[in-house]
Amino acid sequence: MAGRKALISKDDLDRMATAVAAHGVVIKGRVDPLGGFTFTMTRQREQVASSNDDLDDRLDDWAAS
Repeated sequence: MAGRKALISKDDLDRMATAVAAHGVVIKGRVDPLGGFTFTMTRQREQVASSNDDLDDRLDDWAAS
C-alpha cells in the first residue's frame, strides 16, 4: 500500500475508540467522492431489558433522552 495516506491519524482513532468505550456510542464514518471524511456518532442500542424491570421507568428514561 505504498503511496496511500491514512484519512485520520492513529491518535484520532484512539480518541474515537475511547469515546465509544466511555459513552456507549457507535461511530460511523464515510468517505465522500472528493475524499473528505465525515462521521456520525449515535447511541448504541440499549441491551434487552430484564423481565423484572419497570416499563414506566424505561418510558421515563426514553422520554428524557
